[in-house]
Amino acid sequence: MTQHTTNSRELVFGDIRITVREMTVMQVRTWLSGEFSEEGLIDVAFFNDCAFSDLKRMSSLADEQIDALRPTQLREVIQVCKELNPDFFDFLRRVKVMSGHDGNAKV
Repeated sequence: MTQHTTNSRELVFGDIRITVREMTVMQVRTWLSGEFSEEGLIDVAFFNDCAFSDLKRMSSLADEQIDALRPTQLREVIQVCKELNPDFFDFLRRVKVMSGHDGNAKV
C-alpha cells in the first residue's frame, strides 16, 4: 500500500509564508473540467508561465499576498511550483503549442 504524503515546500517573504504543493492528477483534472473564471487580463497574462489562479491552486497564496509581492518574488514561487509540478507545466506548454498560443506568434 502506498503512503500518501504531500510534496510541498515553504517560501517566506518577510511576514508572508507561502506553501507550494504538488498537485495530483485528479486536482488538475477537476480544475480543467470546471468553467474558466472571469479573471482580469493581468491575472492571466502577467507571466507567460502561468496565471495567478494557477499559483493559488498550487500554493497557499491569496489575492492579497499576490498583490503585496514583487514580480521577482512571484517568480520564485513560480520556480518552486515548476519544481514540484513539472508534468503540469509540460502539459501547459503542449496545450499552448497545440492551440497556437505558445508565444511564438508572428506579428
